Amino acid sequence: MSTVLYVFLALLLLGIMVMVHELGHFTAARLCGIAVRSFGIGFGPRLVSWTGRHTGTEYTLRIIPGGGYCGFYGEDDAKGDAASDPRSITLQPAWKRLITLFAGPFMNFVLAFAVALVFFSAYGLPYAGDVLTTRISSVQDGSPADQGGLRAGDEIVSADGVPVSDNLVGIIASWDGKAPLQLEVRRGKEQLSVAVTPDFIASEGRYMIGAVLIVESETIWRHAPFGTVLSHTWTVCVEAGGMILVALKNLVTKGEGLDQMSGPVGVINIIAQQTRIYRLMGYLNVLIMISINLGLVNLLPIPGLDGCRILFIIYEMIFRRPVNRRIEACIHLAGYAFLIAVMLYFTFHDVINIFG
Repeated sequence: MSTVLYVFLALLLLGIMVMVHELGHFTAARLCGIAVRSFGIGFGPRLVSWTGRHTGTEYTLRIIPGGGYCGFYGEDDAKGDAASDPRSITLQPAWKRLITLFAGPFMNFVLAFAVALVFFSAYGLPYAGDVLTTRISSVQDGSPADQGGLRAGDEIVSADGVPVSDNLVGIIASWDGKAPLQLEVRRGKEQLSVAVTPDFIASEGRYMIGAVLIVESETIWRHAPFGTVLSHTWTVCVEAGGMILVALKNLVTKGEGLDQMSGPVGVINIIAQQTRIYRLMGYLNVLIMISINLGLVNLLPIPGLDGCRILFIIYEMIFRRPVNRRIEACIHLAGYAFLIAVMLYFTFHDVINIFG
């Protein structure tokens, strides 16, 4: 598949997660009787739009997948223009607003769980086998591996007729320099023969081909009873959520992982790489991880995100009075500006890392 297709699949994945998130807000609002001003899928130029006959909601479909929104009357009304509008969300009971806000992140958790459950039901549960495989993670431009035609995701089966498990680095390092290495490669369903001439790297003191290799234990998939699949799916999602929370805690308290953070461009690049290497399994795996990540991050008490809005509502429910609506709106608007600035900063670095 071409790079354009991988990028489209990445945008589609992000679009699905954002759409499910916003659909959670929309559905909960409708069930709670809260008026929805607008609901849109995608971003960029508008493809089509219409207005609900009975609800007055403006529905919009835009050309580029990867975004979405659910707008409410009176939301972030810093000027107070909608204070007397009976449709304003600020005039709705606190418990209805709490459910509506929490429904977005909750649906991201539901999406991750549902995708994992369907995958494990169809493919079975993974068990580590005894066979080790060597796969190429990335190829350096202009390297022997690149010149020989190796690609990220290729599985190296044998070298000069010797089966490869975890010993490819040793085989390359001990190359006699007389004839190119003949590598048998599995690329998807294809079996290819590739000739590679290693370079001697003086700083390393050995021959190398300019590719990052990953040695993995071959996974055996076995079907299991639905109860076992359900339990395994729950465990996988909870462990994934735990890993994300630990990473967020370390980021805030220790600054760990700050250099590894990515903006939209970096995330799209990661999704495309994982899909290219691991196909459907990689695609679904990043969907599960990013969907859980999106749900958890949105619950953080950061101005502009659902978590901060929920915090204001909890305050209102405890003290029986809301925070000044104009002050709250200004806090969220400032949060939006901060988040956009952060996104632009990381997007700039993503572009530098990819094309620099």
